[in-house]
Amino acid sequence: MTTTNSYTGQLGAFLTPHGDTCFRVWSPDAATADLLIENHTVSMHPIGDGAWEAKLKGDRHGQRYSYRLSLRGETIESVDPYARAVTANGTHGVVVTQSHPVPRMPSFSEPTDAIIYEAHVRDLSIAPNSGIHNKGRFLGLTERDTHTTAGNPSGLDYILSLGVTHIQLLPIFDFGSVDETGDLSYNAQYNWGYDPMNYNAPEGSYSSNSNDPFTRIDELKHTIRTLHDAGLRVIMDVVYNHVYDTTTSPLERTAPGHYFRMTDDGAFHDGTFCGNETASENPMMRKFIIDSVTHWATEYGLDGFRFDLMGIHDVDTMNAIRTALDAIDPSIIILGEGWNLGNHPPHILPANQHNAAHMPRIAHFNDSLRDTLKGSTFHSNSRGLLTGDHNPKHMWTLFNNIKGAQHLPGLNFTSANHTVNYIEAHDNHTLYDRLHLLLPNTPHDELIRRCQLATTIQYLACGITFIHAGQEFARTKNNTENSYNSPDHINAIDYDRAAQHPHSVQLLRDLNNFRKTHTELFPTEYDDINELYEATLVSGDFLTYSVGKQTTVAINFSTQPRSIPTEGYFAVLLDDHVFPTDKQIETNSWTVAPLSVSILQQVS
Repeated sequence: MTTTNSYTGQLGAFLTPHGDTCFRVWSPDAATADLLIENHTVSMHPIGDGAWEAKLKGDRHGQRYSYRLSLRGETIESVDPYARAVTANGTHGVVVTQSHPVPRMPSFSEPTDAIIYEAHVRDLSIAPNSGIHNKGRFLGLTERDTHTTAGNPSGLDYILSLGVTHIQLLPIFDFGSVDETGDLSYNAQYNWGYDPMNYNAPEGSYSSNSNDPFTRIDELKHTIRTLHDAGLRVIMDVVYNHVYDTTTSPLERTAPGHYFRMTDDGAFHDGTFCGNETASENPMMRKFIIDSVTHWATEYGLDGFRFDLMGIHDVDTMNAIRTALDAIDPSIIILGEGWNLGNHPPHILPANQHNAAHMPRIAHFNDSLRDTLKGSTFHSNSRGLLTGDHNPKHMWTLFNNIKGAQHLPGLNFTSANHTVNYIEAHDNHTLYDRLHLLLPNTPHDELIRRCQLATTIQYLACGITFIHAGQEFARTKNNTENSYNSPDHINAIDYDRAAQHPHSVQLLRDLNNFRKTHTELFPTEYDDINELYEATLVSGDFLTYSVGKQTTVAINFSTQPRSIPTEGYFAVLLDDHVFPTDKQIETNSWTVAPLSVSILQQVS
């Protein structure tokens, strides 16, 4: 349905300049509207453009409320779509008039300096041996000096030791797939949370008391403050492309059909494969997304937003979000899944990779780098450079990815700011599990080397670096491809596995340090990259290239050592997955170890 009228004013519950509480809801098709608040019914009146309003004397902070609407011959009750606090399981909104914003961190440097660590709140602490008291909760991310029962670092201190710049949290808004009042103990119930109910309130299952609407708010804010104080920025995973259940969604209940793409016969389009898809091109859906994102950025001090299935949205909406966030802090990162999905009207540009050039400051997950290394995610037997398909054309694709994802089919990027370089995320198999399935007879130590090789290549690519929690120690989910609702014993972070693979963890720390201390090797603009980067040898399993006149990189996908010619003195920056600190050599030949990367830099 195309919206014929739209409202540009403030919506939700808020204080007026005179200290009274105003309630506004947009319901353009309602015949009547009532505010239900603390067992009282208050008639609302239309104020134009489809909006309804009621004003109550005094500050109603903390009071429970909902709306009753007469729509198309039916009377329905709904949570306020703009509710910033909710009761357990999101059944009612709660008035919030007191604001205690999380202070913002200083502006970040460049998007391409970001090293993002993706994690699920529950995964980080729920393991019985994590040594963390607030297991599965926001507060579990605030505890310091925690160790597993085996004595290995866990939780926040472990994450900080890696040297990442941002932590990206899977959905932390109120979602519908976990019963907040049910059993939340280990292995009891689990979900990633891509099931939005109330977009502007935090999820209650991550709080210490889901029955108190403000506990989840206070604890999430405390968590973000703690992470900021520790120097870690926070990215929120947002899911505005679909809702959990249209029959219970406040968007659909208050304005049926106006927030979603509908077929000619009145059914929901389903480009998300989740039963529905939102219509960001409609003015009120666009307004809702912008209002919601800016609420999280201002009230919770968030440093970035990852848009799930961003290709469902439209270019104009994403650029409007960028503009709104620029007014708060231009260094807030926006990244998203620019997949080619959705049922957009003919005149609408989808916010996908193909249209990236129309969104110059919004980054896209780069599936080309991922699939070139591992093989196609959507074909279980597909192989890439890492798994034995040593076609020279794949190596050229890899080199173009290293140069910031240039000249790649379907990826119309204009700078390295556009590409999020990743090989593993919460979706699909972990890298280790994928390798284990494709190379079943390969010794464990060799699988680890292949994991190290892939991660190193990812860090050598110009663009934004993205790591899945546990990738640094070859995380396994026991070959589970889609663990969205798998038990905790599949999803929980195993910090003891990090101790079992100390060289892999140290490699990630060194790679993070390398990116931070050698920014000159990773320009953002394509002209600068192309001036520096030159391929010198390209074969099916071996690539060498230069970065400027002094730096040589050699990538060996073979299980045999390879040699490259050298001349003069050079410093060895990386050799066989180890970063030497002061190794200098004079020789006319250098040997690159199997399944590894060497980085050499001439010494003048």
